[in-house]
Amino acid sequence: MTEYADVVPTEGSVAQSYEYVVDVAVPPTGSGSKTYINIPDITSFNPQFPAQLQEITTYANKGQTAQTKVGSAPTAAFNILKIRDNTGEFQPEWLVLKNASDKTGKQNLVWLRWYDALGASDAYEGLFLVVRDSRPETGAQGPGWDAFTFTAAGPVLPIENPITTP
Repeated sequence: MTEYADVVPTEGSVAQSYEYVVDVAVPPTGSGSKTYINIPDITSFNPQFPAQLQEITTYANKGQTAQTKVGSAPTAAFNILKIRDNTGEFQPEWLVLKNASDKTGKQNLVWLRWYDALGASDAYEGLFLVVRDSRPETGAQGPGWDAFTFTAAGPVLPIENPITTP
């Protein structure tokens, strides 16, 4: 048993909420490989991994419920700051998201990966459906933001952090 006197704060540096790198790629056609581009101008990045549970209660559970995890239903969301280039068009990563969200079926899919910016093992990748949500900023003045939500279209798996991959 752990004694209360032995409970002390963990030594080390505290991770910051902005220490994530998020990249997007359009699914390749044919045998091509994914080409990721970084999405630097985001905020409120929120990946979630809600469990998909299956009911397995039997008489042997004597009135108590029993479940088993059979998978997860990952989602992610963030807000992206819209930035115009010298032609007046928005940045390439915003265009990838906007173009996919305008489509249906397989054209509505993007690869998304995120990973710890300092190389820790918190890194994931998956294929996602894209939805462009309500604009977070709708006032008379203020920066232009768009919100995007992503719903997994298959497994979202841990990957080796690209920061640490040679």
